[in-house]
Amino acid sequence: MEGKTEKYLFEEMPVPRAVATLAIPTIISQVVTMIYNLADTFFIGQMGDPYMVASVSLNPKYFTVRYIRQVFSVGIASALATILGNAANMVMVRLASGYGDIPVAAYGIVKRIDQLPLNISMGLCQGFMPLVGYNYAAKNYGRMRRISVFSWKAAMLMSACFVVCFAAFARSILHIFIPEEQTSRLGAEFLRIACLAVPLSSVNFLISYTLQAMGKGTQSAVLTFSRQGLLNIPMLIIMNLLVGLYGMIWTQLIIEAIMLPVSLLMYFHTFRKLKET
Repeated sequence: MEGKTEKYLFEEMPVPRAVATLAIPTIISQVVTMIYNLADTFFIGQMGDPYMVASVSLNPKYFTVRYIRQVFSVGIASALATILGNAANMVMVRLASGYGDIPVAAYGIVKRIDQLPLNISMGLCQGFMPLVGYNYAAKNYGRMRRISVFSWKAAMLMSACFVVCFAAFARSILHIFIPEEQTSRLGAEFLRIACLAVPLSSVNFLISYTLQAMGKGTQSAVLTFSRQGLLNIPMLIIMNLLVGLYGMIWTQLIIEAIMLPVSLLMYFHTFRKLKET
């Protein structure tokens, strides 16, 4: 089976050329997005309002550390989530490589499919964070809590639909990405396990982002570090040693189940302190 995965992914194309072929569209899309955002900020956004003035200057006198603490206190949680998430993914791939090329290929495809509901949850996060922030600043804590709880319920419902879809059509979904029989069969088994963690992951993400929107960067960073660093990487190694390949796939569900009550306790403790002040 060695080399079969590369055959389906890249056919007869040399690996360096194949990597470049896959990378170029990503680079182009990022550049186009950056140009659009800059144009929207400095030109399009100002056409309807003469008072909207935005400028960028490299003059040192305009550099200030006035807001650096606020920016870092909120942004550190997102940075930790990205860094530790990538680190955990590298550990998973490294451990899976000990079982051959097929598990690595199957896990890589499952990871991409599994990201779809999580990315939708991230979009939900981006939508409700301003609402949480506005109501937090206005000290309208009751409405802020209702917005948060509604978002958690919506994420759970949406994720449950994906779980049903992935469980029922896992084999067909994997076959679309890679028609090789053994890889798609193993990937389908991985997907049915991995998708079980999606509803819990979505709520954990939303709670962390709720705390960020409230300016509670420390609490959010603690949750992120506990989930991705303190639990995820060590648990992957332990489950690999005790259970093997499938143990690593079950790891995410175990971690999310552990972290959900911790996240809820952190949120409600923070919320209680707000009401007392």
